[in-house]
Amino acid sequence: MAIYETGLLLDGKILLEKKYYDSSNQLDKTLRAGLLSAVDGFAKEAFDTELDSFTLSSYTLVAVSRPIEEPGEGGKKKPHTLMMFCIIEKDTDEKAVKSCMIDAVNQFTNRYSVNDILTKNTKHFKKFNKRFDKIFKDLSLKSEDRFSAIF
Repeated sequence: MAIYETGLLLDGKILLEKKYYDSSNQLDKTLRAGLLSAVDGFAKEAFDTELDSFTLSSYTLVAVSRPIEEPGEGGKKKPHTLMMFCIIEKDTDEKAVKSCMIDAVNQFTNRYSVNDILTKNTKHFKKFNKRFDKIFKDLSLKSEDRFSAIF
């Protein structure tokens, strides 16, 4: 029961990511961002729904999205999509993770202005990684690490 990694994407570009555990199969972050954006786009176009989660053999990818509108556009332009993702162990409580993700997205959008977010300048957001740790707490730990932290 653990979160392997989490991150925030804006229109498919990684703004921020945090790895809690390395996997033996390293996936290029651009490829991962493209996969998540493609699956999200497919869910919206084909089924008129948001990407919630999908499960692979050992992992589950959980996502929450929020539209971000450019200031002064008043709905004239298609809004940008801010997506948070978590790659978790299959047996991790999705509902608890999703609740933390919603909190993280809320804190992120409260901390940074829309203009800052839309610049996609990743240097602006590096300090937010510490906030991920506070939000996810022990959800980011594997069972054996959680147990060893007690003693």
